Amino acid sequence: MRYLAVMLAALSAALPATAAPPSRVELTFAIMMGGLRIAEAREVLEHDGQRYLVVSESTPKGIAALFINDVRRESRGAVTVTGLRPEHFEETGRKGGTRMAKFDWAAGVLTLVNGKSARTVALPQGTLDQASLAYALAFRSAVGAGFNVHVTDGRGVKQYRYREVGEETLKTPLGELRTRRFEKVRDPDDKRGFEFWLATDRHLLPVKLRYLEKNGDEFDSIITGITAR
Repeated sequence: MRYLAVMLAALSAALPATAAPPSRVELTFAIMMGGLRIAEAREVLEHDGQRYLVVSESTPKGIAALFINDVRRESRGAVTVTGLRPEHFEETGRKGGTRMAKFDWAAGVLTLVNGKSARTVALPQGTLDQASLAYALAFRSAVGAGFNVHVTDGRGVKQYRYREVGEETLKTPLGELRTRRFEKVRDPDDKRGFEFWLATDRHLLPVKLRYLEKNGDEFDSIITGITAR
């Protein structure tokens, strides 16, 4: 399974959200495929209003552990008036070795490390990484019905567009949660899909993610716990 978290960022500059997440938030998810629970994920966000750290870990369960590796992602950087600004991203557990992205905002350069290879590319304004994506909108004062975002996974940088599907009430292990649902806008030849649900009463934190792979496999990550302080 390619556990992507391709999401978020806003259209224009804005002040930080008036109800930013608590200084430390831990979320747990059950990862489902066809009604079977194949993995679990744990994500931790820490921030002090100026700096942030996100750590994301997924662990396969049962027979899936024979085919899927544990994956760990980490993103750290600054909290600015326009939201999260990553400075370093790192992912371990994938075949091919560690993936890394180093952000030089002053020079407008992004250094990408994929295993033993490294290269530099232009750094578009507002670029996020796969670990910081899910939390970007929680640090903004407004979320539009559609937005573009550049995302890096350590191998390259791609631009995505998302549109809001609408408001939904999800039934979860935590009870019913009011959410806003977004989906990736795909070209006719784009076989990968992605959707996410943000809890409106939980600081716009992600409570459900849906991934569609090229081969048609679909995975849902569903919230099972949220703790904050």
